[in-house]
Amino acid sequence: MDTLEVFDPSGATEVSVLHAPRLQSLNGKTVALLSDDMWQAHRMLPMIREKLQALYPDATFIPETEFPMGTRQMDTEETVDMLIERGVEAVIVGNAS
Repeated sequence: MDTLEVFDPSGATEVSVLHAPRLQSLNGKTVALLSDDMWQAHRMLPMIREKLQALYPDATFIPETEFPMGTRQMDTEETVDMLIERGVEAVIVGNAS
């Protein structure tokens, strides 16, 4: 007899790999902004950078224009290498449509 195994799609998934822990503060940190080059990212990310710079004047915010833009372009080892070379401690990725 054949068996059909069915999974409930409404259930939760066990997380096996956690994200890096959140920073307690952005003060003194180097933060990069990466753009997926979607809906109004060219307007939103500079505004986010400006607002965060006002809140965290001791932080360094590297604009999205200094990194490859686009979902495929930013998801590369070369982009990761660029982030490491710049001493980036946090990344803000956006802007989803």
